[in-house]
Amino acid sequence: MPWNQWQLSRGMGGRLRLESVATLVWNTQADHPDIAQKLIGEGEKWRQQLGAGHLEMRFCQDNKLGLPQRTDKVTFWLPLPSKAKDLWDSFQPKLRAQIRRGEREMNGFAIGGADLLDEFYRVFAINMRDLGTPVYGKEFFRNLLDTLGGQAWLVVARIDGQAVGCAFLTGYKGRMEIPWASTLRKYNHTSINMIMYWKALEFAVQQGFEVFDFGRCSHDAGTYRFKQQWGAQPLRLHWDYLLPEGEALPALNPNNPKFRLLIAVWQRLPVWVTTLLGPHIVKALP
Repeated sequence: MPWNQWQLSRGMGGRLRLESVATLVWNTQADHPDIAQKLIGEGEKWRQQLGAGHLEMRFCQDNKLGLPQRTDKVTFWLPLPSKAKDLWDSFQPKLRAQIRRGEREMNGFAIGGADLLDEFYRVFAINMRDLGTPVYGKEFFRNLLDTLGGQAWLVVARIDGQAVGCAFLTGYKGRMEIPWASTLRKYNHTSINMIMYWKALEFAVQQGFEVFDFGRCSHDAGTYRFKQQWGAQPLRLHWDYLLPEGEALPALNPNNPKFRLLIAVWQRLPVWVTTLLGPHIVKALP
């Protein structure tokens, strides 16, 4: 099922995510476009009342809303067979060799729940600092695990008894998604990320999921090629916007020149500082 999302933003803050409303717009667009347009009209009134800079609606399909739109993002979906061996046999020899390299280096692996949260968060926080990105708080992930119940898992990959790779998995209606994954940079040469992703895919097959969602990225990003090598197919995303008349589409992304200095400064902060400040900052970021 395509995911849908509305995001309301007031400058760098004041945003809300209203997935149920966006789903309603998508469901009514085909059979009742007049109702969909009325919902969008109410959204615009709401944006104006709050003085928000824009209202962002994220879809996996083009709903022909006639609004300003971005299509520079894609997500990657990989159909899963019923047996992990069939998936393994579908990989190119180079990919299988990289996975085997990571398997030789890794001497510990676990998929579980909150019992892995400390290890997960340590790796995740370090990687986010290295990327120059404010990090979510640990309680954010604990709340997700509690709320999603048996439909969310933490992944931890270890070398010499230390967690060096981590991921967050969640599944719904036949599709498993990996919204967050991190590895420590100094272990990149070990291919730990390759064996971790393979183990996640293997787990998805074992759990009976039909599709693995590698998550969104930009066309020109290195992560595009990483996801493509697994045999996943790109699915273009359509983000529609309600904006004040004459306003340009928002450019809240790391490639925006005005953010480069902030990113560079963040990368030089101690991890304990980023975990203290990050959860307050990330609330204002899309």
